[in-house]
Amino acid sequence: VTGKDILPEEELCGILADDMGLGKTVQMIAVLEDEKLQNPDSISLIVTPASLIFNWQDEIHKFSNNLHCLCIHGSVAQRQNKILSMSEYDVIVTSYDYLRRDHEYYEKHVFNYIILDEAQYIKNHTTKNASVVKALKGNHRFAMTGTPIENSLAELWSIFDFLMPGYLYNYNFFRKFYEKEVVKFQNKEVIAKLKRMVEPFIL
Repeated sequence: VTGKDILPEEELCGILADDMGLGKTVQMIAVLEDEKLQNPDSISLIVTPASLIFNWQDEIHKFSNNLHCLCIHGSVAQRQNKILSMSEYDVIVTSYDYLRRDHEYYEKHVFNYIILDEAQYIKNHTTKNASVVKALKGNHRFAMTGTPIENSLAELWSIFDFLMPGYLYNYNFFRKFYEKEVVKFQNKEVIAKLKRMVEPFIL
């Protein structure tokens, strides 16, 4: 099984899983910078913990001369006004918390890149964080996290459910034929199969 069974090659997605301090933010800015050159009208969305919203803005200003960034924060009215002006910018940055509150205002938008910073925020697939992020529309999806698996394989499944829905099947199937086999029985064949499936999409 390869990602091409789920998505065309130009729409494949991935996890950037470098450890903290190794430049995940700068790498993604480089991707967005290249996208700006290739497709000047595209708009990308970054979802991040609230404490990192302005860090993204600072890093974009520091490392890019071409990207125009909009941080969506503030009161309800302020956020709504900013969302209405998204088409004037290349990169939109908001937080998981604000996205939970504002998700209906994003429903009509199709982003070119959707990037989750600290993607472990959606590790529990039953939370509102996970559901609103997965409802976003976008052509390319990337997750940034140094810990794609913290406590269970269900966390990895949830991130892949954002990246490429269906690639790791539905959760009931995954839990029965992968998670249970790996955790309870240490099934080496299943471990190897799962590794082959996810490894091409994790850097």
